[in-house]
Amino acid sequence: MAVTFRQLQQFLVLSQELHFGRAAARLNISQPPLSASLKQLEETLGFALMERSNRSVRLTPAGAVFAEHAARILGQLDAARALAEQQAKGTAGRLSVTFVPSMLFRDLPRSLRRFEEAHPNVQLELHEMNTTRQIEALLQGEADVGFIHAVPLPPELTSHLIETERLVCCVPRNHRLAARSRISISDMAGEKVLVFSREFAAHYHDRIVGLLRTADVEPYEPYHVQHWLTVLALIAQGMGISLMPVSMSRAPMVDVVFLEIDDPHAEHEIQMIWPKRPRSDLTTLFTRHIEFNRLRQG
Repeated sequence: MAVTFRQLQQFLVLSQELHFGRAAARLNISQPPLSASLKQLEETLGFALMERSNRSVRLTPAGAVFAEHAARILGQLDAARALAEQQAKGTAGRLSVTFVPSMLFRDLPRSLRRFEEAHPNVQLELHEMNTTRQIEALLQGEADVGFIHAVPLPPELTSHLIETERLVCCVPRNHRLAARSRISISDMAGEKVLVFSREFAAHYHDRIVGLLRTADVEPYEPYHVQHWLTVLALIAQGMGISLMPVSMSRAPMVDVVFLEIDDPHAEHEIQMIWPKRPRSDLTTLFTRHIEFNRLRQG
């Protein structure tokens, strides 16, 4: 016969009180059922847990060890029940969040920290990946929420606009344009204008290339890179200039200068996306947290 939860609970109270009357009162039962429960537990285990006399009750050495572990087991069960209840209510568990690398230079890290502080029983799993891969991960049930450069979405996903971010021109500190605070995109003509490879974010790539070509500026594409940080590092070495999101000006790069662009269309949108039928209520908890904090800041 297996040891039951009730037997453990009753034995633990008895081990604390060392008195059948007081233990029975705490358990809201009479003494005979408590005595019977202890006897059955000892028979199941095959050894004595307590020494009883007319004047006292005390734990055997084996009983003391068993009481210590019983307390630990019951504590773990209570914790498991509480966490399971929070999971059922959508306030505990794991949440997989994906993001494009440039989100690290926006407000995302602070928003994630605030969410963890507000919901300590939710474990965030963070995955850096490009926009196309994020959409695939969400559709395949591998992720819960994503932060992407705005693109047309499949019908299974929904979105929330995080921000509309302006684009700026980044040049080496000793570049001919570096002394100017504002330029037009056409001022970039004749330069090696770097962009990241189309294979990593086709819609975003096409958006930037479209802005350049509208101003008769041709992008320089022999460098097959996938991150803005790589583009920044190349610019710092005098290997070109670029049109990039203003958030990249927060990157720790000292040998570059960022110039404002005179073009109202020089901007792009950042979206938070998630499945219309999320895997858990944690998705709703997280997206509402992000939406509320964005509204509160803006």
